[in-house]
Amino acid sequence: MAAKKKSAAKKAAAKKKAAKKTAKAKKPRPAAKKTVKKAAKAAKGRPAPKKTAPVRKPPPAAKKAAPPPMMDPAAVMAIDERIALVRANLRELVEQAASSAGAANEELLSQRISEQEERLRDLRKQREELTGSPA
Repeated sequence: MAAKKKSAAKKAAAKKKAAKKTAKAKKPRPAAKKTVKKAAKAAKGRPAPKKTAPVRKPPPAAKKAAPPPMMDPAAVMAIDERIALVRANLRELVEQAASSAGAANEELLSQRISEQEERLRDLRKQREELTGSPA
């Protein structure tokens, strides 16, 4: 125990000193005296009421997310297979575009790539609607 305890007499003396300092600094107002006297009279006859612990409100319940829509596993599998095919087609087209030369050939491959990307986007959207989560 590092801290020493003050005796009751020392504590009382310290409180009196503090009370004298505040009394010298502030002069009591007449209106304040009346209210203090009324409160003192009322308190003499009955015991002080017990303080109750503050009532805590329960935290608001988090809003539940809507359950995912009912999905057909077979439909999801079919869409996943189609997505895999489109991705494979895209890889092949990109490889062809990289290895070939010529303006006409480039334009044709570019058009086919954009069609495949659009198909992939549509398939992903369909899958997301079925499962509720992105592919």
